[in-house]
This record gives sequence, structure tokens and C-alpha cells, in this order.
Amino acid sequence: MHRICTRCNIEFKITESDNNFYQKISVPPPTMCPNCRCARRMVHRNERNLFKRKCDITGKDIISIYRADCPYTICDKDYYFSDAFDPFAYGVVYDPSKKFFEQFYEFAKKVPLPSLFLRTSENCVYNQDMSNSLNCYLCFRTHDSQNMFYTYRGNKSSDCYDCFQAVEASEFLYECVNVSNSSNSQFLHSCEKCSDSIYLYNCVGCVDCFMCTDQRGKQCYYKNEQYSREEYKKIVDSYNLQTHAGRQRALLEFEEFLKMFPRKNLTIIRSDNVLGDSIFDSKDSHHVYNVRGLQNCSYIWDSMRFTDSMDTYSGAGSELIYEATATTAHSTNCHFCVRVHEGARDCEYSWFLQNCSNCFGCVGLKNQEYCIFNIKYDKHEYQELRSKIKNKMIEDGEYGEYFPFYTSPFPYNDTVAHEFFPLDEKRAIEYGLSWGEIEEKKHQATISSQNLPDAITDVNDTILQEIIACEHEGDCAHGCTKAFRIIADELAYYRRKGIPLPRQCPNCRYYRRLEYRNPTILRDIVCMCAGSEMSNSVYQNTVKHTHGNGPCGKNIQTTIKEDGGYIIYCDECYKKEVF
Repeated sequence: MHRICTRCNIEFKITESDNNFYQKISVPPPTMCPNCRCARRMVHRNERNLFKRKCDITGKDIISIYRADCPYTICDKDYYFSDAFDPFAYGVVYDPSKKFFEQFYEFAKKVPLPSLFLRTSENCVYNQDMSNSLNCYLCFRTHDSQNMFYTYRGNKSSDCYDCFQAVEASEFLYECVNVSNSSNSQFLHSCEKCSDSIYLYNCVGCVDCFMCTDQRGKQCYYKNEQYSREEYKKIVDSYNLQTHAGRQRALLEFEEFLKMFPRKNLTIIRSDNVLGDSIFDSKDSHHVYNVRGLQNCSYIWDSMRFTDSMDTYSGAGSELIYEATATTAHSTNCHFCVRVHEGARDCEYSWFLQNCSNCFGCVGLKNQEYCIFNIKYDKHEYQELRSKIKNKMIEDGEYGEYFPFYTSPFPYNDTVAHEFFPLDEKRAIEYGLSWGEIEEKKHQATISSQNLPDAITDVNDTILQEIIACEHEGDCAHGCTKAFRIIADELAYYRRKGIPLPRQCPNCRYYRRLEYRNPTILRDIVCMCAGSEMSNSVYQNTVKHTHGNGPCGKNIQTTIKEDGGYIIYCDECYKKEVF
């Protein structure tokens, strides 16, 4: 079945497998293409932007992911997670004369939302979406971790600075992207079980390696070649990595080095019958990106351990989930929801539910069942009213659709949707999306980034009193804060690890790491393996391939940027060369 997306007018396909799932959970097929559906979910997620404002309930000054002019009622997180907050006080009776989404929007604006989703954590004030953590600063989507700074998606890890997804007992990492179970390393990208290494891409089980790609179980390797320990140490020392200039030279050299070797078209590890990219330990899942442990899933992004689910962004450990974001902790059969967790069951069109079942159109409930618009009913009343609401929604063309864009509490440019599907202000407004003015930062820099000591050994404690001008000076599209500080724990870490001071503000550093993430769009290409000839006039195959001396010519798909300058091989040709 083919349909035209009601938002972007692009044709998209609904497969037989998709239809079987829709029938299984009794929802109509979608009217938007997968990307527009994903953007509609993502627009309800601000993951990194923090603002100063007043609590609408207590009046105290708070840090929040919601701007001061947000139309929703925003309360201090400590109030929200206390017994003082009674979500039933805001319950309303369903009005059958009104459309559901309009009615939900007016209802939800009155129910307090937490300024930050921050629970069971200590010394973690300036963070968002965090739990069970200790001593973290400016971290987001980070759980069960400690001593994490400027890190996005750190889980079960410690002492990681400026990382983008450091998980599974990783520790003492700096400027790493998509790394698991690794330690005491810097500038790793897509690596597992590596330690004491710097500048690696797609390596596993490597120790004391420097500037390598696609290595497995190696030690004392430099640029993919073996050296004695003494020779290796001399090479690393020659780069003078304790200085900013030395690191910049090494990073540029490493990035050019990576273009000399073939890169696999898609990152699919220990998975079977899957389609997408950055897929680990999954099977029978399609159009999924940056996922782990999926089974029988489709159109899922940035999630792990989902079963029999479709159309989700963010979450873990749930099943039979559809059109939802941040569904976690053994939740099941929940559809069209925002952050329902801790065993939520059979819930629809609800926000911020904890351990609830059979709830429809609710916000902020905990340990409840049979509720509609935060009013409790007996089981029979609930089922009867829910049936009436769903029938009316079907009649109005609402049931089966996720919450409309206008119900988002955030301007488009504050949301994760803007990272994956960037728009300028004019285009966003044409789409009917709100746009937030970039707050003019009033920091007065006391030192230019150009005047910072080149070597960390030359930095004294007075740097803790300085306000450093970001080298971008606000002249970028990254929400540059123009200036930033170095805090005491951070300085101690840089000294201990021989890391020179950063020259960019945390936001600009985040967007630099974001550039390492491939787009979530599959594009068709031809395998670049040239057989006995030089691929891209750069790389010469080391072994004979099954396609002989001529070019491979296989049609493949990839998410690697077209202008990246990489040599892209199909899975078979890549494995011939690497393994």
C-alpha cells in the first residue's frame, strides 16, 4: 500500500508487516511518512536546552527545559516528585462536543509538568533526563552514572567528559562518540572494549593503540601497523598531545587517515534481518537507527530492548509500543504517549505516567488505573467512556495520529527534532511551528580562547575565575553561549589526563561531536570496491575478492554523507579487507 504524506506530500509505503502490526494493536494506518511521524514525536522532546525561570506553583527560581513563556504550567522538579503534587486536582470531565486533541491541549496546560526530569540523583543540578547518578554536570539522557561532565547519553559509566553516548561500564573517556565498555581513552568513535587509546574508529578490544581504524584485539598499533612498546611510546609523545596545537594537528591527520581506508556502508553488529544503521544485537527490525537489542521492530530511533514495537523515539525495555517517546521499564501496549514508564500498561494519549494501567488522555499520574483526563472511573465506566472517545476520534480523523505539533511545550528550535530535521525560522513558521528567540547571553568574557595556554601544564588555578570567550563567538548555528567557564573538577581531570583546555563552549563542542553521526536517511550507491584497481585512486585491496579483478558494482545503501570523502564498501568487500 502506498500513501501520500499529509505533511510533506512525499509518497511512502505501508508494508504488509506494518499492516499486520496495526491490526494487532487495533489502530488505523498512519497518514504521515516515517520521517514526519518521527519529527512529530521529537518535537515533544527538549533534551539539552536549559532556561532560568520561576516555578508556576511555588514561585521559586528554577532551572528548566521549559522557557519562561511556555504556555504549560511548569513546576519545580522537587515539588513535582513530592507528595504535595496531586494530579487529580486538575481532572476534567470529557466533553463529547469537542475534538479530543483540542480538549487535551487545554487540559494538559493546567497540569504541572516537572521543570527537569531528574530523579534519585545527588549533586546533579544542571542536568536533564537523569536518574540514579552522582556528581554530574551538564549531562543529558544519562543514567546510573557518576562524575560525568558535558556528556549526552551516558549510561552505567563514570568519569567521562565531553562524550556522545558512552555506555556499558565505560570510564575515564574524553571526546568519544558511540563507545561501549571502554576506558582511559580519548577521541574514540564507534568502538567497543578498547582502553588506553587515542583516535580510533571502529575498533574492538584494542589496548594502547593510536590513530587506527578497523582493528580487532591489537596492542601498540599506530596507523594500523604494529610497533614495539618503546617505538609506540615515542610516536605518541612526538604529537605533543598535552598541547592544543598538537591535538588539533593530530585530529586533522586522523580524519584524513580515515579516508584512506574503506568504510562499511552500514554499521550492523551481531544482528540478523535488519535494515537501518548503527544497529547492535537486534533481529527482524527495519528502518531503525542507533538501537540495541530490538526484536520485531520498525521505525525506531535511539532506543534499546524493544520487542514488537513501531514508531518510537527514545526508551528501553518495553513491548507493543507504538507512536511514543521515552517509554521505559517493562511498559507494554502503550500507544501515542510521552514518557510513560516503570511498568505502564494499556495506556494511550497520555503524558508522564508512572506505573499506570488503563489510562487515556492523562497527565502526571502515578500508580493509577482506569483514568481519563485525570478522573478515576470504575472499570466498566472507563471502558465505556474510552470506547466513546475513540469512536469520536475516529470520526474526527484523530485516532491513530500522534499529538499534533502545536501541543508541544517547546519551540521547534529547542527540540531534538531540530537536530535531525533542521529548519530555519521562516520554514518552521510556514509549517505552523513555534520558534524561540535565541537568548542573548550576557557573559562578559575575561579571556580570549586564543590567549589560553597551549599546554595544560601551563594552566594555573586562576583559570577557574576566568570567563573564556568561545572561539565561535556566537557566529554559528549551534546556540553558542559565546563564553564559558572551567570548573574545578574539570580542571583536575584535564591535568590528570594531560588534556589541554577546550576552546569552544559546551554547546559548540556537542555539535562538533554530532557531526560524527551519520544522517538517518538511507541512500542508494554502488559499492566503491574497484577490484585490482585503486578504489577512489586511494586504496588498494590487500586480497582478491569473490567478484574478481573488476569492480564490485553491487547496489547498496548507506547513511554516510555523500560529501564525506569516504571509500564505501559493501559488507562482503569490507569484510574481505578488514578480516
